[in-house]
Amino acid sequence: MVESIGKRLAYLRQKNGWTQQSLAYRLAVSRVAISHMEMDLTLPSERTITLMAGVFKMSPIELVEGTSYPKAKAERLPESTMTYSELELNYALLLNDIQWIDRLEDPKLEKINLCEVLNKWLPALENWGNKTTDEQDTKILLKMRILLKGLKDDSNSHRE
Repeated sequence: MVESIGKRLAYLRQKNGWTQQSLAYRLAVSRVAISHMEMDLTLPSERTITLMAGVFKMSPIELVEGTSYPKAKAERLPESTMTYSELELNYALLLNDIQWIDRLEDPKLEKINLCEVLNKWLPALENWGNKTTDEQDTKILLKMRILLKGLKDDSNSHRE
């Protein structure tokens, strides 16, 4: 028996521990729209399926495969979609900056670049912290704060 697209969406949302409201926030749709899709009262558009696939970290094809989603619509879906949030991307970029500093051999260059990285990331982190209410993003922000605190401590030890 074929699973309904609504049941698949509800299962994936619950598996991630999200409410209908938190999923709606991620997709920039209303909670009622999520509810209607999960109850199979409305069919998600190709755009919505693509966005949901990204949020659930899968391809759009994987999301609809084996469900009641119409084959004609499924054939128009892209093969892949972005699976990282802006904050996840910036966390990866911060890690890259830190790794780059760690590879520097000249202490003078290390000190200069350490200050530049802190000046770049601390204001951005503060800005995101004021906007974020999502639990997953809050965890990423905590990781970033810990990394930046370590960098700040390193920077202070270079000054001594």
